[in-house]
Amino acid sequence: MRLPCVLVMVCLAGAARAQERLSGSWQGYWTRAGDTMPVTMSVQYDANTGRYAATFAADRLRVAGIPFNEVRLEGCCEVRLLLRGDRTTIEFTGRLHGDSLSGVLTDSDGDGRFAFARVPVPTPLFEERDITFSSGAVTLAGSLLLPLTGDSLAAVVFLHGSGAEGRWASRFLAAKLANRGIATLIFDKRGVGGSTGDWRHATPDDLAADGAAAVARLRLEPRIDTRRIGIHGHSQGGTLAPLVVARASGVAFVIGSAASGLPTDSTERYSILNFVYPQATSAADSVSASEYTNEVIAVAYHGRPRARMDSLATALRDRPWFFAPPPPGDAYWSFSPVFAKYQAVEWWSRVRVPVLLIYGAEDQRVPAAASAARIAAALRDAGNADITVRILPGADHTFRLPPGPGGWPVTAPDYLPSLLDWLGKR
Repeated sequence: MRLPCVLVMVCLAGAARAQERLSGSWQGYWTRAGDTMPVTMSVQYDANTGRYAATFAADRLRVAGIPFNEVRLEGCCEVRLLLRGDRTTIEFTGRLHGDSLSGVLTDSDGDGRFAFARVPVPTPLFEERDITFSSGAVTLAGSLLLPLTGDSLAAVVFLHGSGAEGRWASRFLAAKLANRGIATLIFDKRGVGGSTGDWRHATPDDLAADGAAAVARLRLEPRIDTRRIGIHGHSQGGTLAPLVVARASGVAFVIGSAASGLPTDSTERYSILNFVYPQATSAADSVSASEYTNEVIAVAYHGRPRARMDSLATALRDRPWFFAPPPPGDAYWSFSPVFAKYQAVEWWSRVRVPVLLIYGAEDQRVPAAASAARIAAALRDAGNADITVRILPGADHTFRLPPGPGGWPVTAPDYLPSLLDWLGKR
């Protein structure tokens, strides 16, 4: 199952006499083609609505607290679950046996099995509170994950990647930190979820101001040590992280996760060509793909007239690698020239706090080695020697290795340890 972004629907509806059998915490696994993935599930019954609410978590997928929508139980024991992801749907058909639930799973990648057993409800190590805060005229909605014990807590604000990213995208890692005694703040990007505004028309300064507002909101929490608030940004968030440091007050450390150190047009070209080149069937095809991509970049980032790009699109539309340019009114054409002016390395040269740069060596969206080298050089040249660089072999943009035989992603084994060990020293 492919999950850069997961939307879950589970159907389990039930007779009243089975309520106590479905409610509770469940621990188990999905297995397919000899590949087994641990999964946990929490189910609660709402007597007011007569429906169930449930969530699931899987460390391998790096998701936590993903909600299920419905519950359906046919007769005494027949259970059906439907799980929709970005590109596939998994159907679970199973049967309750006392405190166990098992059956078969089916999707486009093939058949497998699943099994769960009821387990004691785990004792939470943190509380989660919904909060709102302002960034100029925009109201941002988020969640504060606060450890149940301890004072003078370190804290981390999570910045967003590109696109319409909500707080869910960072919840797994935020929960991992909260379980280790580090407070975290995750929030919906402007125009996403409970946040107002529109990310499609936001400038780098707008997004950096949102990150700075989140840091300011954390500083109001009495149990947080205002001298130990850092930021974590992945992809676009990592690229904008040094600008957030400049806009916020007293950021203590920075984690740049897949942060680009190249000009934004160069990063875009690298990303697009990695997408189209595998579809090119000849050397001539590769040359045409490069020429067309360069023209799209020139129009989007540097304001070149569309005439030649449109002519190339007409001539090349039947090529196997071809992608149509966004339509004229698409936000791509308005935010690209704005982001073209942002020079990440210039802002990194102003950062004076400890920095962790972490990349996947096989990142197809951000050139890992070149970015790490440019950012680290800018920091060192400016006198900042507290730099740690980790480039994880075989890992992609999201620190995953090629999927296992079951089709489920595999996280690079050094990813979480590298990040958590570094944070533990802050």
